[in-house]
Amino acid sequence: MTKTEPGIPRDTLHAYIDGQLSAEAHAAVERHLASHQEDAALVAGWERDGHALRALYGPIGGESVPPALSPHRIARQGHGRPTDWRKLAAAGLVLVAVGAAAGWYGRDFTEAGQASTATLLDKAVAAHNLYVGEVVHPVEVAGAQDGHLARWLSKRLDRTIAIPDLKPAGFSLVGGRLLPDGRGPAAQFMYEDHQGRRVTLYIKPTLESGESSFRFANTGPVAALFWRDEGISCALVGELPRDELQAIATQAYEQLG
Repeated sequence: MTKTEPGIPRDTLHAYIDGQLSAEAHAAVERHLASHQEDAALVAGWERDGHALRALYGPIGGESVPPALSPHRIARQGHGRPTDWRKLAAAGLVLVAVGAAAGWYGRDFTEAGQASTATLLDKAVAAHNLYVGEVVHPVEVAGAQDGHLARWLSKRLDRTIAIPDLKPAGFSLVGGRLLPDGRGPAAQFMYEDHQGRRVTLYIKPTLESGESSFRFANTGPVAALFWRDEGISCALVGELPRDELQAIATQAYEQLG
């Protein structure tokens, strides 16, 4: 059923609630609701639902879509694998429900998690500031030896690390190095564009499961984007605008998964 009786389309009623009607159309719906109790009750119910959802999820309605839902990543992960349509259907229902709730609400950081993230960002930014200005020894292993670099760091981190190719974003691999991170190791990859701007990608193993959406932080001119994937935590650091940094981080994320 696509219309209410005696002929006001439901799309029009939704537009009325959302404030998308012209003044004339809005007045026409007002007159209709004044004389049609069933439609008035329907609209009132929708408005109550909207208020409840905004109260629950309004503060996080502006969050970005989790990177795990990147269409490029979904397509890449699904290539060559049989499709479980029941799972896709269930996922679709979840996404519709979440979208209706006015934002992505998969917030996965407890106070302990926030402290851990802050520590990782501090170390990533400190390592970036230490090496980004180096001319002779910015890295331990040069980008020309990327195969060796990937095998070496994968072994030391006890994780399979595929070095992201950021050339589509204009950044070429300078190389990488092994870093200490508390009780274990971390890896740092450095990239540079034709203007001489450098970004570093800091990666450390993690025992936490699941994925997180991007988290942004900045200290003066240096900005960082943090995310967690299965088995690793990452931070991309550089003196770049947030939108450019996020575009690069998205490319790195899609290749690291």
